[in-house]
Amino acid sequence: MYGESVAGHLAVDDEVYRHRDVGFARAHVMSPPFRPKGHPEALWKGIQAGHIQTTGTDHCPFNTEQKAMGKDDYTKIPNGCAGVEDRMMVVWELGVNRGRLTPAEFVGLTSANAAKIFNLYPRKGSVSVGADADLVVWDPKASHTISAKTHHQNVDFNVFEGLTIHGVPSVTVRHGEVVWADGKLSAKRGAGRFLPCAPFGPPFEAVGKDMALRAAMPVRRG
Repeated sequence: MYGESVAGHLAVDDEVYRHRDVGFARAHVMSPPFRPKGHPEALWKGIQAGHIQTTGTDHCPFNTEQKAMGKDDYTKIPNGCAGVEDRMMVVWELGVNRGRLTPAEFVGLTSANAAKIFNLYPRKGSVSVGADADLVVWDPKASHTISAKTHHQNVDFNVFEGLTIHGVPSVTVRHGEVVWADGKLSAKRGAGRFLPCAPFGPPFEAVGKDMALRAAMPVRRG
């Protein structure tokens, strides 16, 4: 069994739902909802202990007008928040820069571990001959303040609004092609590819060994 935390739950707690601006509160409605104070730190401890192996975002952006569909009935608030653009920066700032992760652990948590779990390693999640050349060049000295006014996600709200990051991606390469450099996005619509994931990858080898060790052994008597 593997664990994953979305980046938002590593940074935000349920105080956002008690904000005096109801639109601000609606903008944070997602599943699972943000939890009470102390829970983000508990998730970080889970990551450090090895109980949580990956981070995601459940990227599901809804703008202010769409969230307002639930203004008279909170059960009709569209469920989800944006975050895919900020995930790695948030994990770096709150993980590596706060002494919770090493840079190598950051790579595992944001990339390599997921590739192994989905049986795409070493094609994904590694820098090696024959891999897909999906690379991020990280600049640990650069800084960036997250804001809905400057992000590229097509949504007018950001749950990490105002968080200043020290360490950002400077260049992103997808399959050998530069798609992000000098603060400019050059990704092409439709360039993505579906990658089938074969079952029973390397992480399941331990399961087979465990089952073999637990197998009933007959007692042979003369």
